[in-house]
Amino acid sequence: MVRQEWPEGSAADPDAARARYEQDLREARGAGREALRAGLTDAHVGVGLVLVVAVAVGCFKGVGPGVLVLSAFLALFCMLLAGRFAAGVRGRDLVRRSYLLTFGWAQWF
Repeated sequence: MVRQEWPEGSAADPDAARARYEQDLREARGAGREALRAGLTDAHVGVGLVLVVAVAVGCFKGVGPGVLVLSAFLALFCMLLAGRFAAGVRGRDLVRRSYLLTFGWAQWF
């Protein structure tokens, strides 16, 4: 059996272990949020890309499929608005959060 060494020694303090665990968890969550954070510029680029794709689809496949692309993103935006409203977000923050969630994916391009 392999004996594991703890920073606290052989008689590990449960409170210190819990504090270290919670600190590590906060740092990991913060890094994840920072990696997924999108700005308004990214969201504006996302809207532009959606419009370009919708126009291209409209030109090559017809107006119906182009409108379908726009409708899908509009439906996603409306669903996010409703979900955020139900969560208690109101005003400009409601629209901003929904906008960033809908179109912020453009940060990866």
